[in-house]
Amino acid sequence: MPHAEEKCREFTPELYPPFPDDTLVIDLPIVALSKLLNGNVAEQDKVFEACTRRGFFYLELGGCDAGETILNGAGKIAAVSEGVFRLPLEEKMRYKQGKQIFGYKWAGSSVGDQAGTRDTAEFFNVAQNDMMAPDDRMRRPWPSEIMESKPLFASYSESAHFIGMTVLSVLAERLGIDPSEFANRHRIEEPSGDHVRLTRGPPRVVEEMAEVQTPSHTDGGTITILMNWLGGLQVWSESARKAQLCNGQPDVPGEWQWVKPQAGCAIVNLGDAAVRFSDGRLCAGRHRVIPAPGVQGRWPRYSVVYFVRPEDCCVMTRIKRKDSTEEEEEEGEDGGEGERLTATEWIYKQTLALGNNLDGD
Repeated sequence: MPHAEEKCREFTPELYPPFPDDTLVIDLPIVALSKLLNGNVAEQDKVFEACTRRGFFYLELGGCDAGETILNGAGKIAAVSEGVFRLPLEEKMRYKQGKQIFGYKWAGSSVGDQAGTRDTAEFFNVAQNDMMAPDDRMRRPWPSEIMESKPLFASYSESAHFIGMTVLSVLAERLGIDPSEFANRHRIEEPSGDHVRLTRGPPRVVEEMAEVQTPSHTDGGTITILMNWLGGLQVWSESARKAQLCNGQPDVPGEWQWVKPQAGCAIVNLGDAAVRFSDGRLCAGRHRVIPAPGVQGRWPRYSVVYFVRPEDCCVMTRIKRKDSTEEEEEEGEDGGEGERLTATEWIYKQTLALGNNLDGD
């Protein structure tokens, strides 16, 4: 199947063919960020229902400063990513991922399915802490293409983190948790796994081939904010109440359904840390990425993802409710795993369990 010419400078839905009508699309609620910021109870209800059922929803970004920053910045960052991914492999491997998972993930470094097929996507995970720090205080080197756009990454990170914390504040109130408990585990100025992920999935090789770009998984962090322009993301049709981290497959019967990109919206999902902190009351959405359906699959698939993750030193135990008794909190504090891990240790352990090949720093 011929590939579309890769000259993507303006990342908008108009750049690509329309999403095909003959696909099985999942029905996700649309939540307006501007209304959330104004304390709209109906929008808060939609967030809580989505995050306790399937763990995914659309977030309409217009009408507020933080949302406009994401809308305007995502396409610019995607254009930066084109230059990064065009670098020779030898050059990209100079920035390969380590234990902190920042840097370059090469295609084929993860297992794509139970048969052992390797994934086909490239990532470049850009650390939020480095983008918001002076150059001489960064923890690792970055390609010149990223360094030249450092203010763009910094403003994007700040707005995305703010949006994530806005959603978590709503969830805390509905769960009976003091919102400061979430806030104090996700301080933007503290070292953390927060990052902007640049992704590139190659065009589909043949029309019928359903090669896996990113295998079935739940995200390891707390909340994820995705901006994309092509299809490719698929969500498992049935809600999984708790994240199943090691078997690589959904833990309830169902089927994969497409998530159709919506103009002006981010796609938001919860990760495993939200499940852990809420003692299983919140749901991490299981998903995967394959090439876009129909003629959209002839284009390389770029996306920009922001991951809100706990601070590195945060101990991954559940957060107590404001009305809980001392006896309730003594039971299962470690989540039943028999160990008290920091966020760095916990997320790294999960990343390895998903079949990722990471070298130590």
